[in-house]
Amino acid sequence: MEKVNAMNEIIDNYNVNSEIEIDNSELEDIMLIEPGMMTIADEEEFFRLLKEAKLFIPIHWEKEEVFNIEDQSVVDVIKPVPPLGFNFISLTINDNERALVAFTRKEIMKEIKLKKDHIIMNMRDLAKILYGFGDVFSSIIINPQTEHSIIVNASTLIDLFKEKAKNPFIASLEQTLATLKSNSVELDKHYMFFIRSEYEFMENEAVDGIFTAKMPLRACTDPNFQSNLPILHKIMMMEGQKILYTGKSEEVTDFNVLIAPGCEFQKFYDEDGDTSVWRCIKQPFYDNLEEEDDEE
Repeated sequence: MEKVNAMNEIIDNYNVNSEIEIDNSELEDIMLIEPGMMTIADEEEFFRLLKEAKLFIPIHWEKEEVFNIEDQSVVDVIKPVPPLGFNFISLTINDNERALVAFTRKEIMKEIKLKKDHIIMNMRDLAKILYGFGDVFSSIIINPQTEHSIIVNASTLIDLFKEKAKNPFIASLEQTLATLKSNSVELDKHYMFFIRSEYEFMENEAVDGIFTAKMPLRACTDPNFQSNLPILHKIMMMEGQKILYTGKSEEVTDFNVLIAPGCEFQKFYDEDGDTSVWRCIKQPFYDNLEEEDDEE
């Protein structure tokens, strides 16, 4: 019942026989390619255009006669779906599977002499309708009875609008960036923070003497943290610059400072072969936030 009510809510947003101008010419162009001849790039473009399309969906207010796609004989009669009050037109394909009928242009319905009312539906809502019907429709058939019709599995259309599971690393990074935006503090004086590593990554990745942090840098207020690692970077942060302080370290292995990505550092000097001092000279991460605040 919930699925039917959801479908009914979707249908309530549509007007029957609406005269909205719809341009599916790009979709029609790529449908000129035989499905078996489409390259991977062609298929990707087809589904991109289909996802953005609005199609003409013929409907029947009373009983629905289900036709055989080969000889147009009536193979089934379906009563209107309550509470929608109408049925979608369908054709039988592949051993009595039902394909919901859709068209890229209203004129095509006239060309094949299909005299039915219609609604113009976006593909996200059509995917919801197909999902609501369960396994009633195995597919949709676009522009049937024409030279360049195409069949799309219902599950494929539904999958186009499923939210992809977010990569855990990306999700964690997005959370970190959001925390940097909201909780970073401005330093009231000059501070020195410490980063240890297996190798001299700042020197190796610097361009024209400037190291730019591609990811948030994890540092510590304790110079002795992770003392088992040979390379020590001393990071000079100046009064007015920003960091995210995550709290007092419980262990000498813990980071307790986050420095935003995009920050630029210039080497100040080398203390010895394993220790170098770098000064933060730019923090564009926070400059961008200030610009956003000004726009608001």
